[in-house]
Amino acid sequence: MQTNEINEEKIREIVNSILSRREFNNDKTESPLLEAIGRIWETIQDWIKELFQRRTQNREVQFNPNLYNSSLQTILKILLILITAVLVIVLIRLIIKRLYLPHKIKKSHVPKVYDYLDKPDEAMEKFHFHMDAGEYSKALRLLFVAVLLELNKRKIIKIEKWKTNRIYIREISLSDIALAIPMQEFTTLFNACCYGKKDIDEASVKKWLDFYNNQKAQDQHT
Repeated sequence: MQTNEINEEKIREIVNSILSRREFNNDKTESPLLEAIGRIWETIQDWIKELFQRRTQNREVQFNPNLYNSSLQTILKILLILITAVLVIVLIRLIIKRLYLPHKIKKSHVPKVYDYLDKPDEAMEKFHFHMDAGEYSKALRLLFVAVLLELNKRKIIKIEKWKTNRIYIREISLSDIALAIPMQEFTTLFNACCYGKKDIDEASVKKWLDFYNNQKAQDQHT
């Protein structure tokens, strides 16, 4: 009789243990999201415990694919997506640095005529500096700026920050069509030196220096 009572008590304990588990005590008020988070957290805890047990026994970590249930696989997929996103962002930043920044730096070396509007003599000072250094391509860029400053002084063009060389050529054409032809040629050479890395010799620069001196002489006659 006593044995039967013991068996009944043991069975009752087992049944109570089973009924006390989460699957049999689903609180109606608990949100599905919190329930899912709780299950995921329990899964992670079980996996970590199993992992440390295996490490203690074998002295090395061994991953068993059977340990990964659906919840853990979901977490790993999310982590994989996040890592991929970070790598993509890093890759995009590297591409921007290699392509955009060199172009930006190159553009910063192109002299802008508007920057010399209040200091026109500085353009020719830098021109002579580059000529003495044998840097003829850089010298021609400054000479082009000096010519535009001279044309602005003669009111053939009006220098403004937003204007491009193409607009200046259009203004020159409206004022003096004969002057527009050599200026178009000069503009093409200027663009080739700035953006096409064209190398020119001293004779080419001196040709346009004569052109600049002619424009300056006409200003003195008016």
